[in-house]
Amino acid sequence: MNNSPEEKNLFDDLPEVSDNATDMKKPELLEQPPLGNDKTDWSDFELIEELVGSEAAWKIAEAFAGSTIYISKNILTNRTYHDIRKKFRSGSSYRELSGEYGYTETHIRNIIHKK
Repeated sequence: MNNSPEEKNLFDDLPEVSDNATDMKKPELLEQPPLGNDKTDWSDFELIEELVGSEAAWKIAEAFAGSTIYISKNILTNRTYHDIRKKFRSGSSYRELSGEYGYTETHIRNIIHKK
């Protein structure tokens, strides 16, 4: 490298550092909110906790943290249909099931025979 007087040294603009550590200014830390002072809405979690218990609620939280869970209404319909088939196998009649679930007897027959 040629250090002729016309060339500017890259380090000329840097401030000189003293050997005395007390001359150095300590960098300021960014302000962090205190832990536990977040704006989390706990109402959904508390409802889940009431429904399934604390341990199961925390397992669900660990498994799905950061995700959005969508539960289709079809799952309830499928559960109802499952219950209808189970009760029919246990001896309930089409008419009894029709009255209990509010479906026509034809619809109950279709559910049981999976049409």
